[in-house]
Amino acid sequence: MTSSGHGARRLYEITYLGSGPDPDVRMVEAGEVAAVIEHADEHGMQVLIRPCTHPHDRSQTDSHHAG
Repeated sequence: MTSSGHGARRLYEITYLGSGPDPDVRMVEAGEVAAVIEHADEHGMQVLIRPCTHPHDRSQTDSHHAG
């Protein structure tokens, strides 16, 4: 396996804002981002969209949040 940009799926993290204390977070492929934006606009929702360069690193960054 290689991690080159060829053939790799580009993922985005979608956070639905204003949906309570724990916002709904989902991962979508690049081709789905436009549909997410359109859906949010039609329903008066706000979304935060961030590219995910290394989805597997998320658990590592969460573990740094020791309280």
